[in-house]
Amino acid sequence: MSKDLAIKSPESNLNSFAYDAECQSALVDRLERLLDDAQAAGWDRSKAAAALMYLSAKRLREPTE
Repeated sequence: MSKDLAIKSPESNLNSFAYDAECQSALVDRLERLLDDAQAAGWDRSKAAAALMYLSAKRLREPTE
């Protein structure tokens, strides 16, 4: 994987106030790239974002490994 798409490791504790914002910041570039790729493949960007929200929400209900 190229260095520019590497996901930064967390610096904060899982239960700290900063953890969620830090996680969002770590994932935003990868998410934008995924949406760019979906749009380039012909998918509507808003529909692709909605699909990602749906898929993410499904994972909240699945047991963690």
